[in-house]
Amino acid sequence: MRVLALSGSLRAGSLNARLLREAARLVPEVTFEFWERLDDLPHFSPERDTEPAPEPAADLRGRIQAADALLVCTPEYIHAMPAVLKNLLEWVVSSGACVGKPTAAWSASPSSEGGAKAQAALAHTLEVMSARVVPEASLCLTLAASSLDAEGHLADPAQAARVRTAMQALVAAGGAL
Repeated sequence: MRVLALSGSLRAGSLNARLLREAARLVPEVTFEFWERLDDLPHFSPERDTEPAPEPAADLRGRIQAADALLVCTPEYIHAMPAVLKNLLEWVVSSGACVGKPTAAWSASPSSEGGAKAQAALAHTLEVMSARVVPEASLCLTLAASSLDAEGHLADPAQAARVRTAMQALVAAGGAL
C-alpha cells in the first residue's frame, strides 16, 4: 500500500512532520511518500484554478490520485488547522482527487488536548471533500513535544502502539478499494 503523507506545518522540525516520519518507521510494510512542498503552493483563488493548474498544485493532485490512501497531520493554531493546510485542501477539492480516498486525519500538539479541535476541523473538511475519513485511523498525539525523543521516535510504547493501530486501520480501509 502506498500512503501519501501531508504535514500541515511549515515549521522546521515540525512535530507533525516528525510524527509522520515516525509512522513510516513504525510501519515499514507501508510505502510512505512525503509531499513537502506546502510552501510552494500559491494562495488559492478560483480564478487561479485553471488548466493547467500551477505546477505545485498539479503535482499534489497527481500524487493524491496515485496514492492508495492519505495521511494528513495538522498542527493546531487558534483551535484550528493552519491557513497553509486549508490552502492545500482548497487546491485539491476541485480536482476530485480525494473522492473516496481512504484518509486518516492526525494532529500532533504540545498541548494536553493534542490538537483535537484542529484534527476535528481537518476531518470535517476532508469529509466535505468526499474523502473517506477512517475514524479508527485518525488520532491526536497529546504532549507531542515530550512524546517524541531527539530522533523523532515515540518513547512511550503505548503511543507507538496507537500509531501502529491507526495505520493498520488505514491499511485495512485501503484494502477495501
